[in-house]
Amino acid sequence: MFERADFRGTWGLKGPVGTLVAYSCVLFPLFHIVFPRAQKWAPAIYPAYFGLVVLILVLSRHATWHQLGFHTKLWKQNLRVGGLSGILMVAMVPLLDLFIGVSGLGQAELFSGADQRLSEVPEGGSSFIVFIIPAIFLTLAEQVFLTGYVFQALIRKIKPVLAIYLGGLIFTLVHFDLQLGMFLLGLITAFFYCFNGSLVAPLIFQVACHTAGWLLVHHYPRVFTLLGFLF
Repeated sequence: MFERADFRGTWGLKGPVGTLVAYSCVLFPLFHIVFPRAQKWAPAIYPAYFGLVVLILVLSRHATWHQLGFHTKLWKQNLRVGGLSGILMVAMVPLLDLFIGVSGLGQAELFSGADQRLSEVPEGGSSFIVFIIPAIFLTLAEQVFLTGYVFQALIRKIKPVLAIYLGGLIFTLVHFDLQLGMFLLGLITAFFYCFNGSLVAPLIFQVACHTAGWLLVHHYPRVFTLLGFLF
């Protein structure tokens, strides 16, 4: 039997909206104008900014880690939801590859040359370690700020269904990456948070999505081609 947690934050929409506008309309374009040759560092801007905002909120006592979603209430439920959904997401990659092979889709023109897209993985699998460590920090920054701070302010002001869709849209727009997959990730993590009131399930699920993405790029080029074609 699933229980629904409550939301403990006391902040309104002014702070979240202001920080989002400052990033989208000032910091992001300013970085690209001032540092046009440092675009490789661009993906690190928003997690660093989100993390800084969260630290300022906590240190200034405008929010606590408990209010943002780090608490032990319903922790078993959150582990089940995040763990099962994460396992399903990762397992879906080899299962889709198996389906492509068994069904004969692998012979289609769509998949011709798919193996040429396969990225090389260093011996020992160190590539995954190098990938997943920053991905975990990225997930923490995104989920604490976008879900625990911004989305929680929305869910306390508007209807849950509208807040979840708006949360998915904000998640997509903040990344400046208008893809269906990005929207679905924001949508699902917002739903988990809305239902459980904790960041545990959203964090586990997003890390699982990053892991599935790594598998697609490094080991399953046919599935990468299929999902790229669909999304």
